[in-house]
Amino acid sequence: MDENEISIIGSKDYEEVSKTLNSFIKNNEDKFAFPYLSERNMRISLWAALFEHLQDKSATSVHTACLSALRILSRDKSEVENLVCERWMITLIEKAGLYNFIDISEDVTDNVIPGKEIAVEAMKCLCNVAFNSEVARALCAHTSIGQGLVARLRSYNEIPYKEDIMLFDMKLLFILTALRQDIRCKIKNELHGMVYLINCLNDLVLEATEKRIEAAGVDQIQQVVLSDKQEAIACEILKTQFNMMYHSGPDESISAEEEALCLKLMPILTTLLMAETSTWDKLTELHSNIANLLTSVPPEFYQYLSPECSEGEALNYVYDGKNMEAVHALLQLLQHRLTITMSTGNQYENLSPILTVLNKSARNVRAHRKYLRQTVLPPLRDVSRPPEQGNTLRNQLCRLLTTPVTSVRDLVAEFLFILCKEKVGRMVKYTGFGNAAGHLAQKGLMCGGRGPIQYSSSSEDSDTEEYLEAQPHIDPVVGCTRPPRINPFENMTEEQKEYEAMKLVNLFDKMLSEGVVKPATIGPDGKPKPVEHVLEMRENPPNRSQS
Repeated sequence: MDENEISIIGSKDYEEVSKTLNSFIKNNEDKFAFPYLSERNMRISLWAALFEHLQDKSATSVHTACLSALRILSRDKSEVENLVCERWMITLIEKAGLYNFIDISEDVTDNVIPGKEIAVEAMKCLCNVAFNSEVARALCAHTSIGQGLVARLRSYNEIPYKEDIMLFDMKLLFILTALRQDIRCKIKNELHGMVYLINCLNDLVLEATEKRIEAAGVDQIQQVVLSDKQEAIACEILKTQFNMMYHSGPDESISAEEEALCLKLMPILTTLLMAETSTWDKLTELHSNIANLLTSVPPEFYQYLSPECSEGEALNYVYDGKNMEAVHALLQLLQHRLTITMSTGNQYENLSPILTVLNKSARNVRAHRKYLRQTVLPPLRDVSRPPEQGNTLRNQLCRLLTTPVTSVRDLVAEFLFILCKEKVGRMVKYTGFGNAAGHLAQKGLMCGGRGPIQYSSSSEDSDTEEYLEAQPHIDPVVGCTRPPRINPFENMTEEQKEYEAMKLVNLFDKMLSEGVVKPATIGPDGKPKPVEHVLEMRENPPNRSQS
């Protein structure tokens, strides 16, 4: 676009304005940067011309094209901070129809609802500008945009293009609640936005269920099936809810109001975990957002992820009379995250949320722990390979016990430790002492024993015949059997053995003197402590209590 075209756009010849704008939109639909507009103040002139038309009622014929052009231009962060002003933000808010839902009667008529194209394009502009500009977000905080968004949450049933506008309402809510604490607090505390978001999510599930009933042609409710647009809306709602439910610490107490919200939210999340989508990628996206939100849900509500099975209900995953479909979906998400981590390498971002959720679930719900244990740590049969070798879930998790990403390593170790009922012997059995040593040292359990007694006393171990047969030959350090090794001292004289022993002593002494290794012993707290002299290890042998 050149200065001549910008001059045409600023004119009152709306036919030429429309042609020029439509050409610009067609040629730049997939572009995100317009560096040439920085020359000779062309960007400022173009934005000013577009907003002048939007504020002119006689230019309604080009309003949609103006907003489409602004949507494309607002992708570029260049100079946005200097361009945005309160008057222009209010214009976009008005075109989006957000002010029309504040302080209106219950009878919402069509004359207060803006046209679909105008409202959707204006919302897209607001999302782009709010994402790219702190000035725009500050202006949003000083307008009634929060009230308008929450008011429209209550009025979606009155809007004929509900799903189209709802998606961008949720996107804008997510951006504002993520990047502006004052807006987040106002929507959560003053406007009770969380209540309406839960209602919207519930309505979405009910609508998806109703569609499945019609398609199936039966009276009984089948599985919830979300359309692509419904899945996208659900994900934006979940992300916004996460912003508003995030707590500063895991031990922070919740109010009675928040408890009521969690009680209403959990059955919806359980239903969504069991829902279907058009593709696997969309399903994992939905489950990922649910997992992120569950990290902010207090653990006492996790029991609602496994409702009691109904009589005659056909389910794939059941344990102890409870529906484990939702819990199994979280396990599938873990498997998926482990797979993509192998290619992307971003362990913390990929694994931290789902591991946090599974830890809370296993620690606080007995049925979940037992179900997860039989899936992740089934009875051992083949112990010929180290635990970290292979493609099973146990193998993949054991490999992460030695990852340099300490936060992920600790989450994995804690998850496996909980599944082992915090018993050292059982942990070593499934992971090998070498893999588990770091976690056991942190907990002061290097000498054996177990963590806090908080699990049932009934044994869950049912060692297989194969394991019992191989058990005498298992090396606990590596967690597997080892082939017989040739004795290196065979056919050596006593002098040769003594010579080799002294070589070993000299090598150890060299490593100690150069600081390569530092000997340690187990202290009274069960944790390793450095020793000043090797003889201390003979004088104070560790107390090796059995688990």
